[in-house]
Amino acid sequence: MADQFVEELDPESVLLVHPDATWLLDGLSPDRVTTIWEGCAENGAYFFGRGRVADGAQWMRQVIALYDSWLSQQPSVPALSAVDLYERRELAGRVLEAVREFESILGPQTANALAECVRSCCPDLAFRLLRRALSSAAQSPDHTTLSQGQYVQVSDLGMAFDYGEYVVSDLQYLVDAT
Repeated sequence: MADQFVEELDPESVLLVHPDATWLLDGLSPDRVTTIWEGCAENGAYFFGRGRVADGAQWMRQVIALYDSWLSQQPSVPALSAVDLYERRELAGRVLEAVREFESILGPQTANALAECVRSCCPDLAFRLLRRALSSAAQSPDHTTLSQGQYVQVSDLGMAFDYGEYVVSDLQYLVDAT
């Protein structure tokens, strides 16, 4: 992770890491953060097995420490706007519906952890993690596909979150063409 915090990064991009890590650390138990990381990140199942970190809470503390270190080396850093910190609580119900829709793909543990993330952390973060999980599931031996209706559900949520047109369309390759 330290290799990702390079000097050339846009400070605003780095500033967005802190709220996400803090929401996960403060809002979920260490085992839930571990479950989310394992279920939503490509190759996430192997991350904790390497002995680098014991659980998701330790991982989030390391991310925050890297963030703090990077930030301390910057001559000036802009503040995040209210828009950047807006959690989109009004979309929580729709994100929970999407998590339930994809439970068979995610598995019950990951789906339950994401649902808890919606309620205890931030709906926007939970939706971004759901998108990552769907993309990661496509790499599995089962090669996950989405129906056109499922893709539309995810795409509509992306629009509700004011994501750019390419943020959700990167999942379009998962739509079953048959």
